[in-house]
Amino acid sequence: MSNAVIARNAPCPCGSGKRYKDCHGGTHTAPLAPVGADSLLRDAQVAFTLDDAATAQALLERAVALAPERADLLRERARVELSRGEAEAAARSCRAALERAPSDVAAWNLLGEIMNRSDPAAAESAWRHALALDPQSAEASFHLGNCERQRGAAAAAIVHYEQALSSAPGQAAVLNNLGLALMAAGQLERAEACYRDLLAFDAHNADALANLATLLHEQKRIKEAIGFYERAAATRREFPAKFWIRRAVALTEVRAIPAAEASLREAARLDPEHMPTQVDLGSLCVLQQNYEAAEVALRRALELDADNPYAIAMAAYCQLQLCRWEGLDAAFARLSRYLDDAAPLARYAAVPFPLLAMPLSPQQQLNAARRWARDLEPVVRLARPVAGKAEGRLRLGYLSADFREHPIASLLSEVWERHDRARLTTHAYSIGPQDRSPQRTRIEAAFDHFVDCSGETIEQTAARIAADGIEVLIDLNGYTTYAKSEILALKPAPLQISWLGYLGTLGAPWCDYVLTDRFAAPPALQPFFSERFLYLPDCYCPSDTKRPVATRAPDRAACGLPEQGVVLCCFNNSYKILPAVFDVWMRLLRQVPGSVLWLAPGNSTARANLRREAAARGVLPEQLIFAPRVSVDEHLARHVHADLFLDTLPYNAGTTANDALFMGVPVLTCAGENMVSRVAGSQLHALGLPELVTTDLAAYQTQAQALAGDPARLHALRQRLAANRATQPLFDMARFTRALDDLLLATWENRRQAATG
Repeated sequence: MSNAVIARNAPCPCGSGKRYKDCHGGTHTAPLAPVGADSLLRDAQVAFTLDDAATAQALLERAVALAPERADLLRERARVELSRGEAEAAARSCRAALERAPSDVAAWNLLGEIMNRSDPAAAESAWRHALALDPQSAEASFHLGNCERQRGAAAAAIVHYEQALSSAPGQAAVLNNLGLALMAAGQLERAEACYRDLLAFDAHNADALANLATLLHEQKRIKEAIGFYERAAATRREFPAKFWIRRAVALTEVRAIPAAEASLREAARLDPEHMPTQVDLGSLCVLQQNYEAAEVALRRALELDADNPYAIAMAAYCQLQLCRWEGLDAAFARLSRYLDDAAPLARYAAVPFPLLAMPLSPQQQLNAARRWARDLEPVVRLARPVAGKAEGRLRLGYLSADFREHPIASLLSEVWERHDRARLTTHAYSIGPQDRSPQRTRIEAAFDHFVDCSGETIEQTAARIAADGIEVLIDLNGYTTYAKSEILALKPAPLQISWLGYLGTLGAPWCDYVLTDRFAAPPALQPFFSERFLYLPDCYCPSDTKRPVATRAPDRAACGLPEQGVVLCCFNNSYKILPAVFDVWMRLLRQVPGSVLWLAPGNSTARANLRREAAARGVLPEQLIFAPRVSVDEHLARHVHADLFLDTLPYNAGTTANDALFMGVPVLTCAGENMVSRVAGSQLHALGLPELVTTDLAAYQTQAQALAGDPARLHALRQRLAANRATQPLFDMARFTRALDDLLLATWENRRQAATG
């Protein structure tokens, strides 16, 4: 017994219910009754509520010592032991409680919690025992619902969760998990209602916010989903990596790329061994042209999966963008082996676009495209008629992410304006970024119907194209940035054609033709294309003869060029520059006195690496001059200072060659075996300058040296080029568009007749 000073206003220990001063008067020291098991239990429960598990456990040990026969004391000791991570002790205490009180539902539920991690079957048995004793036990029903959901039995889980809610309405955890089970069962409307009911009385429930975001994302309600992802992230940061991955995917779909990258970096921090996160992180960095950061992520992906074709190809592409060439040949060899394999890996196909810049065969390019297309193949396609009526204008659609200030638009704008409206009605479906440039304004005015579909889902855009009755749909993207090939895969138009933006095969069953010409894609290449060749008579490439050119060109000094000497140029992107071509260029700079090489600006790392590579080949780094970024009209005007455009291999100049020829600069190219390596040659043939098309690098170097070292010959060539502009097909857009219209109409009519019998 202990003595204590009893305060005057304290309850009297005699049990009268009065204050001590009212019962006995004044303050004095009085003997207290011994502390009983019930009092210890109450104190333990208070301590446990205050997160003081150690005190709670000590109090319960005393209580059990006083009343070892009481099951409730053992049960509560087990609960505290479990909270302290003492699972074995908790199990012993709980089983001891059940020996004394076999019908204690709370103890059976607690035993299930204790055993759940080490022995799920025993845990489930305990909960079923609890439910048998009390069919209204919400706790047992909840846990059994979790068991069923984890084994994939969504329907059974739903029954248990609904039973739990009938006994204990409005329980947040039950509503949340019922939503998960309903999602698994495909009952999305009911699942959404569960989450929204939960959030109506607990607006900051992070699990419900995250799960509702996932549900909306799966329904392609992307903007709504992002709103709930953001609310969830603001409420709680401690989500697993998969939450941050899903959020990144949603943000990517609305092109919030920096935010998506940040989300993936959080996922990578939480799960650094998850290879797909590193791959996706690298891809997002590529989209932002942050190739060094991309390379870091992709190298990490390759540490986790050394044979991943996607990561190998993208890492090599980053090296090309940075002109960091060490180990490139090994990467090309690995990709070649993968693309030659008759039984390729089922996952992570190599993205085809970067492969166009690599020394791969036509068969390998086809294999890569087929494997990529296989992953885009939809389960079902849109239902629509194969052919329309014979009468009326042809409904022609263009699908592109590049209806803006972009090289593709700069080639095609005049064609869009010249389409024969008596025979065709033109529709544009824009799926890419918007800009407010004069180019965009001009493009929108060129079409009969222009729709910005950038905020739509793939299914919505495909349905729109089908509803518009488009008969011939031209895809200008292929597998390039911002492309949505899945739209084409849904087959929204009966006749689908690939053109201009992607200079290779799509390897896809949904594309019928590739629009090209006999030089760019000779008949011998047909076996390496899944599409049939649709030949234009002169050249695959249109030219905008109305493109604006600045009225005044900057002088050579303003361009960073020397006042005298031959200016060799190549304004192709840096990823197209491979070491073998660069070797030729460096030999020219050594052999042609006073010569310089004028290049596109690229990125700072690429510039530094190219200068370093030049020095390693005996060329002064200052002989490489990088043109600063300027507006398109200013860039065209400064071509006046270029003497000879040197093309790249295997990825030729397209728009850059057309710009040079339009501005009177001869282009020397080397044609290879793939279409992408023959497009500059196609333009030169259409301009009546076939002698500028070589077929190997030795002839390319010989021709370049002969021209660069003979100013008179180069001058005569420039005069001939200027004269041919007015007489040859390359820049005759009336002829080009008329031939294109004729070809599309004839192809559609053949298709229509074949379909109608």
